[in-house]
Amino acid sequence: LGRARPVTAVTAMTAPGTGAGASVEVRVPGEGWRPLGPLSTSGWTQADAKGLLADAVRIVWPGAGPGSGVSGPGAPAPSVRHVVPWFADEPGARLDLAPREADAQIGGKAETVEARLAGRRPGEVRGSLTAKAPSGIRVTVPRRTTVPRGARTTVPIEVEVKAGTPAGSYEVPVAFGGERSTLTVRASPRTGGPDLARGATASSSGDETPDFPASAAIDGDPATRWSSPVEDGAWWQLELPAAARVGQVVLTWQEAYARRYRVQVSADGRTWRTAATVSDGRGGREAIGMDAKDTRFVRVQGDARATKYGYSLFSAEVYAVAP
Repeated sequence: LGRARPVTAVTAMTAPGTGAGASVEVRVPGEGWRPLGPLSTSGWTQADAKGLLADAVRIVWPGAGPGSGVSGPGAPAPSVRHVVPWFADEPGARLDLAPREADAQIGGKAETVEARLAGRRPGEVRGSLTAKAPSGIRVTVPRRTTVPRGARTTVPIEVEVKAGTPAGSYEVPVAFGGERSTLTVRASPRTGGPDLARGATASSSGDETPDFPASAAIDGDPATRWSSPVEDGAWWQLELPAAARVGQVVLTWQEAYARRYRVQVSADGRTWRTAATVSDGRGGREAIGMDAKDTRFVRVQGDARATKYGYSLFSAEVYAVAP
């Protein structure tokens, strides 16, 4: 096992009908091998180790050879497919947030993020998913969650930003079964009015071919798209007809999307500031909140591609903060 670890159980998967007379053992430092129980001929065995501190696992059978410590007439070796030790010194479940970032408008509707749980115990894992919301953020999770053995469970996390909460990024620690993660909530003002991207002028750092120009992302046709050359640092931008206080940028990606990118804004197209950073892009439709005053130019600055291709954007929408 590389080092001594507390073992709760050992699961062995073998060919059915093999392993008669064999047993599962663990090695306890300073004591030697200790049997946990017989190997089942059914093909599936789960032996309880009761948290023994062990540094090795083995399956032995009569006639296994010198050093096995098993006496008696020789028997055929079992056909072993998998041996899985379960450890008590690791979290009871793996926790992944999808996505790890959520955009929510202040005083607006709740947004939903998924907590994806995978059990790391020889039986089902029961517990409470906890989320410690900072002031101004309301988080709702189910009271109890059960993760079946060998399965994955998805738990909804609802996030709402209360009216009067200052715009900005807020961190929400999330935990289950000893595993921890952090959800970043970007709170932004409520938006309204028409799509400011209509009537804007689009440009880019480069187009893959003339068939995929920057203007295709704001032409109103859902079938056309802008596509960049194959480079992480490619960007796409637009110049609005007039300066505005921008509260939301909505991007609809083709399959070739950005895994990490920034939404930058500028009053003059020369001096830029970052209005929002996306470090866990998932593609599809992404609505990114911000509070960017005096914005005439909006740029989507790529930092890391999610695929081997360039960035590909079906459409971009821009909305102003509601009066």
